[in-house]
Amino acid sequence: MPAPAGVPATTHARQPRSAAGRRRSHSPPAAAAQAGQEANLQVRYLQYRGGEGMLAWALHRISGVAVWAFILLHVLDIWLVGANPGLYDEVLALYASPIGRVGETLVGAGLLYHALNGLRIIVMDFWPSTTVWHKQLWYACWVVFFVVGIPGAYVILSPIWTGAHG
Repeated sequence: MPAPAGVPATTHARQPRSAAGRRRSHSPPAAAAQAGQEANLQVRYLQYRGGEGMLAWALHRISGVAVWAFILLHVLDIWLVGANPGLYDEVLALYASPIGRVGETLVGAGLLYHALNGLRIIVMDFWPSTTVWHKQLWYACWVVFFVVGIPGAYVILSPIWTGAHG
């Protein structure tokens, strides 16, 4: 019997029956091909595919770790107020130094990015139709990041240039 239009003729061919009387699901070459496809699929999922979505994901995770480290450091320095006030004053002097100010700027950048990207994710979670614009939303996050971040960085870093420490 001829195959209907658009259906390959091999789908109508009878497959050999096994000893139990059931049709074999795959011939050995087909099973090997399927195993090769599965291996390629596993490798493909481990490869970096790039794009805005992957970068947003990676930067969100990295900034999340930075926020976590900041919180631990903040808890530690607040603990020092009562445990060792002299050491607390030294830590504050470190924060006021140029290296400390650059570190504060980086922490602020991580917090700001994490918050903005988190809002982008919330928008896409509550309104799934917005996922078609995920790239544009990510670029909008960067616009807000720079509009808010540059003045913030200037305020944090300006004592370095003016010579005012403390």
